[in-house]
Amino acid sequence: MNRRLNYLIAAFALAAGPALGSDSDQPIQVNTRGLPSHIAAQVEKHAAESERALMQYLWFTRRMNRLWLDDVTKPMPDDVAANEPPQDKRVAVLMHPHGFKGDK
Repeated sequence: MNRRLNYLIAAFALAAGPALGSDSDQPIQVNTRGLPSHIAAQVEKHAAESERALMQYLWFTRRMNRLWLDDVTKPMPDDVAANEPPQDKRVAVLMHPHGFKGDK
Protein backbone atom coordinates (compact mmCIF):
# COMPACT_ATOMS: atom_id res chain seq x y z
CA MET A 1 0.00 0.00 0.00
CA ASN A 2 2.76 2.43 0.95
CA ARG A 3 4.65 1.62 -2.24
CA ARG A 4 1.61 2.38 -4.41
CA LEU A 5 1.16 5.71 -2.70
CA ASN A 6 4.79 6.60 -3.42
CA TYR A 7 4.35 5.67 -7.08
CA LEU A 8 1.19 7.74 -7.30
CA ILE A 9 2.88 10.79 -5.76
CA ALA A 10 5.86 10.39 -8.09
CA ALA A 11 3.58 10.15 -11.13
CA PHE A 12 1.73 13.34 -10.16
CA ALA A 13 5.01 15.15 -9.52
CA LEU A 14 6.38 14.18 -12.93
CA ALA A 15 3.15 15.14 -14.67
CA ALA A 16 2.99 18.53 -12.94
CA GLY A 17 6.63 19.43 -13.66
CA PRO A 18 6.18 20.83 -17.18
CA ALA A 19 2.98 22.61 -16.19
CA LEU A 20 4.87 24.51 -13.52
CA GLY A 21 7.65 25.64 -15.89
CA SER A 22 9.44 28.81 -14.95
CA ASP A 23 9.93 32.03 -16.90
CA SER A 24 13.61 31.19 -17.25
CA ASP A 25 12.66 28.81 -20.08
CA GLN A 26 11.35 31.69 -22.23
CA PRO A 27 13.46 33.76 -24.66
CA ILE A 28 14.77 36.99 -23.19
CA GLN A 29 15.37 40.35 -24.87
CA VAL A 30 18.94 41.63 -24.69
CA ASN A 31 20.81 44.83 -25.49
CA THR A 32 24.08 44.00 -27.25
CA ARG A 33 24.93 47.54 -28.32
CA GLY A 34 28.59 48.21 -27.68
CA LEU A 35 29.64 44.54 -27.63
CA PRO A 36 32.01 43.04 -30.20
CA SER A 37 30.07 41.35 -33.00
CA HIS A 38 31.20 37.79 -32.18
CA ILE A 39 30.21 38.14 -28.51
CA ALA A 40 26.92 39.89 -29.40
CA ALA A 41 26.02 37.01 -31.72
CA GLN A 42 26.60 34.45 -28.97
CA VAL A 43 24.63 36.47 -26.41
CA GLU A 44 21.69 36.85 -28.82
CA LYS A 45 21.82 33.14 -29.72
CA HIS A 46 21.65 32.05 -26.08
CA ALA A 47 19.03 34.69 -25.22
CA ALA A 48 16.80 33.31 -27.99
CA GLU A 49 16.97 29.87 -26.36
CA SER A 50 16.13 30.88 -22.79
CA GLU A 51 17.17 33.01 -19.85
CA ARG A 52 18.76 29.94 -18.28
CA ALA A 53 20.89 29.30 -21.40
CA LEU A 54 22.01 32.94 -21.42
CA MET A 55 22.91 32.82 -17.74
CA GLN A 56 24.94 29.65 -18.27
CA TYR A 57 26.79 31.19 -21.22
CA LEU A 58 27.57 34.35 -19.26
CA TRP A 59 28.73 32.32 -16.27
CA PHE A 60 31.10 30.11 -18.27
CA THR A 61 32.57 33.06 -20.20
CA ARG A 62 32.64 35.54 -17.31
CA ARG A 63 36.45 35.63 -17.09
CA MET A 64 36.91 36.28 -20.82
CA ASN A 65 33.99 38.60 -21.55
CA ARG A 66 33.43 40.12 -18.10
CA LEU A 67 29.67 40.25 -18.72
CA TRP A 68 26.84 39.73 -16.26
CA LEU A 69 23.11 39.39 -16.86
CA ASP A 70 22.51 43.03 -15.89
CA ASP A 71 24.99 44.18 -18.53
CA VAL A 72 23.07 42.63 -21.42
CA THR A 73 19.51 43.17 -20.15
CA LYS A 74 19.82 46.91 -19.53
CA PRO A 75 17.30 49.05 -21.44
CA MET A 76 18.18 50.48 -24.83
CA PRO A 77 19.55 54.05 -24.72
CA ASP A 78 16.60 55.27 -26.83
CA ASP A 79 14.17 54.00 -24.20
CA VAL A 80 16.11 55.71 -21.42
CA ALA A 81 16.29 59.02 -23.30
CA ALA A 82 12.56 58.95 -24.00
CA ASN A 83 11.77 58.60 -20.29
CA GLU A 84 14.07 61.38 -19.09
CA PRO A 85 12.79 64.94 -18.68
CA PRO A 86 14.22 67.49 -21.15
CA GLN A 87 17.35 69.21 -19.90
CA ASP A 88 18.32 72.86 -20.32
CA LYS A 89 20.69 73.53 -23.17
CA ARG A 90 24.15 74.59 -22.20
CA VAL A 91 25.50 77.85 -23.58
CA ALA A 92 29.21 78.51 -24.05
CA VAL A 93 30.47 81.74 -22.48
CA LEU A 94 33.73 83.23 -23.74
CA MET A 95 35.86 84.74 -20.99
CA HIS A 96 39.32 86.25 -21.21
CA PRO A 97 41.87 85.73 -18.45
CA HIS A 98 42.19 89.51 -17.94
CA GLY A 99 38.45 90.10 -17.63
CA PHE A 100 35.54 90.67 -19.97
CA LYS A 101 36.16 92.24 -23.33
CA GLY A 102 35.43 95.91 -23.20
CA ASP A 103 36.46 96.51 -19.56
CA LYS A 104 38.21 99.84 -18.92
